[in-house]
Amino acid sequence: MRPVSDQDRANWARLIHDHERIADQCAVLVALSQKSRSESGLASRKLIELAVTVADHLGVEDEVIDRTVVAMEAHCSADAIAMMEEDLDILRSDWKAFIGRWLPTISPKDWAAFGVQAESMLDRLSHQVKLETELLYDHALRDGVVRPGGLVLH
Repeated sequence: MRPVSDQDRANWARLIHDHERIADQCAVLVALSQKSRSESGLASRKLIELAVTVADHLGVEDEVIDRTVVAMEAHCSADAIAMMEEDLDILRSDWKAFIGRWLPTISPKDWAAFGVQAESMLDRLSHQVKLETELLYDHALRDGVVRPGGLVLH
């Protein structure tokens, strides 16, 4: 095993931190979507923030390496990996459609529909980043990139 560089540690920490941030932003937005339509302006701003976070994260993740696949190889069969990759592709496509539908502004008259769609989409997105965090953390721990107890999984 080669020594772990500070840059390796920083890259993994960044990806895991992004996952935590996305999950937190999803939770905030779902909570907002369950309030009155008067929250539509704030929800629009929070959705923009989440969209930027996700786009930035995907750019980094795709640019660096798909670490999730690397992590999954140790734990999953080829069929399971293929299914997870397909699920991720579907999620990405659905996310783009969701963002296209609800940005830049969530109209108060569409608030109920937004709430239903947001709860489903944000639950899926949050589940995905939590799954990736668990896989990444296990892999990073095994390779000595992170130390035990250095991360709180939500």
